[in-house]
Amino acid sequence: MARNSWLIPDFALEEEGKSLYHQMDLRYEGGFVKDKIANTNIPPPFAFNIFIGGTVRLYRVGLAIPHTPFFLAMVSVAALGRENRKLFYVKSNFLTLLLFPFQTYREFLQSGQIGISYADIEKSVDKFSRSFTAFSEEDLDYGKVGGREIFKRPNVLLICDTSKRGIVQKGDYFISKEDLLNHKKIKEAAIARVRHIMGLLEFDCLLSASDMFSDGFILKDGLIERYSRVKNIFGIDRETYQAMLKNVVGFIEYPKIPPEVMANMPNLKNQYYKWTGRTESNEDDPNPSQDGDELFDFVLLGFRRLPHSPDIGIVMLQTLKTEHNEGRLKAIVQAVLKERFPLPSDPKRRYSTPYPIEEAEKVAKYRLPSEERIRGMAYALMR
Repeated sequence: MARNSWLIPDFALEEEGKSLYHQMDLRYEGGFVKDKIANTNIPPPFAFNIFIGGTVRLYRVGLAIPHTPFFLAMVSVAALGRENRKLFYVKSNFLTLLLFPFQTYREFLQSGQIGISYADIEKSVDKFSRSFTAFSEEDLDYGKVGGREIFKRPNVLLICDTSKRGIVQKGDYFISKEDLLNHKKIKEAAIARVRHIMGLLEFDCLLSASDMFSDGFILKDGLIERYSRVKNIFGIDRETYQAMLKNVVGFIEYPKIPPEVMANMPNLKNQYYKWTGRTESNEDDPNPSQDGDELFDFVLLGFRRLPHSPDIGIVMLQTLKTEHNEGRLKAIVQAVLKERFPLPSDPKRRYSTPYPIEEAEKVAKYRLPSEERIRGMAYALMR
């Protein structure tokens, strides 16, 4: 560390994997309905041939004086296709994120409580950015550069100011000057921002896969981004959004189970629960109104049960609600259950993960830089 640096070395891997972005609340519209699982020996009317998965690593790379955590995140997504039971590479994408409450910290320094100039922070970030194609989160707005244009660039760095909620449109302050020593809240803000951007990167991958395989059936890891979140990032209209999602199913491995159905979990061996609803706004959305967002059908399903084991993997499925969804939901459940075998290679995921999605995540993880590389990047901020 350079003498009189504003950033104190403090390196740690804070979070890794999908726990960052999979947990979201749902708003239910109507009650829960039970339905029986069709005969799984009968082939489903369709099979998935595109699979999308991703992974995240969040590092704390230093403490801005006095003790405000500074985060660096790596977000990676990949899509695989399948033909004649063989998987093949379709697309992958990778982003580096700098996450820090820049605006709040600047106002804190202007109060003159410590002898650090905000110009030092700007110089450090500028030097760090020279190794990348750097953008601010506001550039994701389609009226500026646009998410699709940014995400297709190589070696992209996104500089994220977590002072306020939101990405394109900033809301009220989420991090106050008093919060700068609150490590938990600073981390929560970073995780919320990573989760939001991860969803956008997955949606970009979904757009590309839909362009290349217009009639393909896509199984996407995680929830599907709602229209209000993507329209200003990717510049798509509602008709395009709905057409793109007609063959897309979101697969949520570790869902929040509604209390209303928790007591009936043992019965999920031969049946599933279904309901209609919307995904709730999370903590980094400055405009929580969901007027005009599409309704989705959700299914809570026992995915995989192994011989001689009482455990069962409970998963949730999400698909765009259509006028004739009743028979379509049954077909989706049949098609998803066909993905129970082969088993994933990771024993910890044997109950809830489809093998092709695990393979897509492996491709995504391959793009993540090593810890040594991350440490070198962190050091570049302190020179």
